Amino acid sequence: MNDFQITDPVVKAYVLLLNTSDIVSRYAESYLSKLGITSSQYTVLVTLSVCPGPPTLTELSQRLFRTKNSLTTVIDNMERDGLVKRVRDGADRRAIRIVTTEKGIELFKRVRAPSKKLVYHIMSCFAPEDLNHFSALLQSLRKKTLEELAHGDGLDLITDLSTLEITSEYGKRR
Repeated sequence: MNDFQITDPVVKAYVLLLNTSDIVSRYAESYLSKLGITSSQYTVLVTLSVCPGPPTLTELSQRLFRTKNSLTTVIDNMERDGLVKRVRDGADRRAIRIVTTEKGIELFKRVRAPSKKLVYHIMSCFAPEDLNHFSALLQSLRKKTLEELAHGDGLDLITDLSTLEITSEYGKRR
């Protein structure tokens, strides 16, 4: 089913990317909630499991491309639930590191296989060769976006907003 009446292929691809991301996120959130974890908590546990050592909140937020404020709420809730703890860094007493607790490790072990099953189920619509191509396209988009972020927010590309024509999906100027 095609819900989008957008004729501009660039805009259509972008809108579909954002919309699909939202739909997949909602589906994953629903699935993970049945396992007793939020997608944000799961993402934190996955990230902590692959970090070379316990990260600071700043390091974790950079890895997850989230603001420290939004991540602080997640970590606060995870700490309240006994999944992580904040520990002072031995070398730099000002630094606070995020460490997974035994309870957090056990939860991660319990939900890892079902989560992987979910990912395989969602991605099963792709043939292996299509999945490789899709991954390459996403990597290109990710690289381009990260480069833009490194040079600012990208708004400097638009020098004169008065010349920017914005049209609806029906081609009428707004």
